[in-house]
Amino acid sequence: MRQIVPFLIAGVLGGGLPAKAQQDPVPVFNDSVVVSATPTPEDRQEVPASTTVYDQREIAARQANDLSDLVSTTPGVTVVQAGPAGQQTSLFTRGTSSIQTLLLWNGIQLNDPYFGGANWQFVPLDGVQRVEVVRGPFSSLYGSNAVGGVIQVLTGTRQGGTLNVEGGEYGYKRAGLAAGANLGGGRFDFTGNVRRGGNEFVNDDFDSEEGVARGLWSLGAGSSLGVLVRANDSETGIPFSGGDVTPRRKISWQEREVAVPFQASQGPWQVEAQASRADFDNAFRDPDDPFSKFSDTQSKATRGRAVGSWNQGDLRLSAGAEAERLEVTASSDGFTNLDAAHQRTWAAFGQGSWGHGPVRLDLGVRRDDNDVYGGKTSLRAGTVVALGRGTLLRASYGEAFRAPTLGELFFPGSGNPDLKPEDSQSWELGLEHAEGGWRFVLTGFENRLRNLIDFDFATFRDVNVGRARTRGMEAEVAFRQGIFDANLNGTWLKTEDLDTGLELLRRPRRSANLVLSARPGPWTLSLAGRYVGDRADVDPVTFLRTMNPAYTRLDLAARWKALSWLAPYARVENVTDKRYSQALGFPSPGRTLIGGLTFDF
Repeated sequence: MRQIVPFLIAGVLGGGLPAKAQQDPVPVFNDSVVVSATPTPEDRQEVPASTTVYDQREIAARQANDLSDLVSTTPGVTVVQAGPAGQQTSLFTRGTSSIQTLLLWNGIQLNDPYFGGANWQFVPLDGVQRVEVVRGPFSSLYGSNAVGGVIQVLTGTRQGGTLNVEGGEYGYKRAGLAAGANLGGGRFDFTGNVRRGGNEFVNDDFDSEEGVARGLWSLGAGSSLGVLVRANDSETGIPFSGGDVTPRRKISWQEREVAVPFQASQGPWQVEAQASRADFDNAFRDPDDPFSKFSDTQSKATRGRAVGSWNQGDLRLSAGAEAERLEVTASSDGFTNLDAAHQRTWAAFGQGSWGHGPVRLDLGVRRDDNDVYGGKTSLRAGTVVALGRGTLLRASYGEAFRAPTLGELFFPGSGNPDLKPEDSQSWELGLEHAEGGWRFVLTGFENRLRNLIDFDFATFRDVNVGRARTRGMEAEVAFRQGIFDANLNGTWLKTEDLDTGLELLRRPRRSANLVLSARPGPWTLSLAGRYVGDRADVDPVTFLRTMNPAYTRLDLAARWKALSWLAPYARVENVTDKRYSQALGFPSPGRTLIGGLTFDF
């Protein structure tokens, strides 16, 4: 059994940082405040972007352990997992590709520099206080990858701790811990989990461990310095490859992230900065594969970012700079494919926000300069207009890009160092009305994508040839009052490869989600339903285009607060035992029963 050793011992200096005692999960941040759509935190009603926030209250009610499962009920978002838990997972935001959504964890980018994807299946939710899903282009703020949107996972603090222990069918076992305390004059928090399970299918085991530690020091009035460390080890059996069974194929991942955040505020001025390092190592093994029996990859991303803001009355100005160095070493079957291939990027950005009366205007611009592909300028503009009590009109335009990855640039044979970034132009228009505990939202959007990177079989190289367009509507009705929470949303999406006229793969034209929860007395009850319509896919045996049929999945969860420190719980995933495949050739799990206990201390 692999182990993760907690590797941060945080001392505490300076003045005390108060923490609210926390036994039952409750939302600490106001739902209306978002941090991922602007350089500094702002009220959601003032941001001209479609944003969904999953707070601690909803995460706990749904008994959600994995990021990909939680965000799969977001309007405009489609999650595709190639089989059971731990298998390769893709995420499509408003029809953009699976490598065009930026994944942030406390401000640290988790997209792998090798080919740009993110391990959505390896992001647990222990100790997570909120998840923000911001749809639309945000390269003006974050640079590469933020074409379809940004998903940020934000961990929280607590006084005391919570331990969850659960088990279920197919050998599933999991334990998760989240704990924190004031030590001297500062804060220390730790979260961790261990997961084991598999054997619904041959070689579908998924084992993982994660540890996260954070220390926060007060440097005086209005300023703080922290250290944040994360380690995740995962190993997954791969039971299928196309139409074939692969009983000995496995892949293991190690992720290591460390960050040093700094924050200071004085009067109208505020400064936020963070230096971070992320390491991604993976090892593929299949002794039965006649073409490739093993491969190893080590990726490194070193980044620094600083933002200064000035806020006076109706005007807010922000400016920042960013530096990044990416590096990849890769080998397969004894041959070195990439030997410390790297690229560097320097960026500067700014954003201004002005509000007067019922109108709020935002304008942002960013310039990225890279030592391989050159430069790229990204613009974003938006407005929010209050049409009346509780009614808002949102409109925005944005440009975004995805830089060619180190694999696309330098992989032997197919790499092309002359690649240009993929880029997009996007529009959004939305109407929102809130009254009492109700909220109604209707949003239309369109994305135009150019210079998409694709493999050219004539030259056997990656080239900029692709063009695509995605457009659609998102509708949402939400209710939160007293013991009840409800959210019903639906998405109509039309995608088109403008070179072939065909629909883009694995993007359903119609999808809908229903999430209900109630908290009568000591009980917490939850239902999550997902409908995913027909979508184009590729037959895993013939490799011909075909249609993957629609499916509906229901999950139920219940928790009983038996004592102040003890809560038994249970959930049933895929209640109707629906047989379906999110990706053709990779069957999803059937009905699964899981039970557990929560201990608070």
